[in-house]
Amino acid sequence: MTDTGFTLTVDQNKYLPPGASEMAAVLAVECTTAQAPDAEVAEVIVIDRSPSMGGSKLAEAKRAAKAALDALREDARFAIVAGGHDAREVYPGGGALATATAEHRKNAAAAIDKMVIGNLTYTGVWLRCAADLLASRPAAIGHVLLLTDGMVNQDAASYTADLDYCAGKFTCDAVGIGTDWDPDELKQIADRFQGTRAFIEDLADLTDYFTEVCGKAMGKAYGDVAILVKTPVDAALTSLRQVYPTLQDLAEHRRDADARGALFPLSAWGTETREYLLEVSGPAWPVGEELRAAQVLVVRGPDREVLARGNVLMCWADDPVRTGQVNPKVAAYTGQERIAEHVTAGLAALAAHDPATATSHLGTARRLAGEVGNEGTARILDRLVDFDPGTGTARLKPGVSAADRFQAEVGTDRTVRTPTKRTEQP
Repeated sequence: MTDTGFTLTVDQNKYLPPGASEMAAVLAVECTTAQAPDAEVAEVIVIDRSPSMGGSKLAEAKRAAKAALDALREDARFAIVAGGHDAREVYPGGGALATATAEHRKNAAAAIDKMVIGNLTYTGVWLRCAADLLASRPAAIGHVLLLTDGMVNQDAASYTADLDYCAGKFTCDAVGIGTDWDPDELKQIADRFQGTRAFIEDLADLTDYFTEVCGKAMGKAYGDVAILVKTPVDAALTSLRQVYPTLQDLAEHRRDADARGALFPLSAWGTETREYLLEVSGPAWPVGEELRAAQVLVVRGPDREVLARGNVLMCWADDPVRTGQVNPKVAAYTGQERIAEHVTAGLAALAAHDPATATSHLGTARRLAGEVGNEGTARILDRLVDFDPGTGTARLKPGVSAADRFQAEVGTDRTVRTPTKRTEQP
């Protein structure tokens, strides 16, 4: 195959004991844009201007938005939107996107300075506005950077309709400031639009976050990329989840490609690596039999040009040494998913004033973070519990703050890469 800019590596232990029918594998998809043509990119920065955004919050949001302008490529298209009960086009206005020339950046910065507080948090309306703006450049890879400090005020029906309207039209990274917003709402946005959610505790860090996120968006070179999983009649796809760099279930993005194929559209790619945990079920064939349980293709475009390919295998054996080995990547990512589950349960117990249950779950999460080498998550959990690595015991810290809880919930979205042990393919 010619160099497409993409590679796919499959990590698994293909050997199963007699009677077993479940297989898990990690798919590492790597992209390089060294030979890629420059893609058109478009950025919409959306700033919450609800009443709670007054004072230092709005001031720092303005400063961050102006700094983000410097991260835009000169040939990029962009717009600034201010959100309240409506979505106001701060710059350039008129339903258009501006080109990020020096003049437009200067004028946009001046327009940002004039932003004033509005009312309410109709987040779906803001995203719909961003979708319409990006639709003016249909060939561009669209990205939305959303900042909010409050919970959605919009009624559920219209909010859902707005999210449905925007589906598949852009990638969105969402950031919350303060502690009055809902992490679950940002998680819904991040998952729906295949981006990330973040919590910026110190407003002074907001500028760096905006600059980093916009800079990454400017590096995207490939759009309309997907993973196509084909299974034979003897096997079935159970799930496909992103496990690096963030945890993200792809179930809601699944499309039926044909009777035996499932297509999972992905967000735009730059030079980066993402890893996915794929699970399939098979027929529990006799010892000595081998099955290609899934053919995995990285494809692009409506014609599904194949960019990379790999196989997930199932081989039944009565050798306990072979069948008893757990692939280190599968084990590590499964462990990191369990961290997030325990953190969610622990935080729910804290909210329910059940310290014993909270300590049990958060202590388990802290232990798992150490085992898989996720030092960032371990540091976040150390804000909640005192953990003794020697005994594996934990004690809930007194005075856990709302910011501590937000950091734990949002921070466990992020994972670390694990050791590679590639399975040989025939």
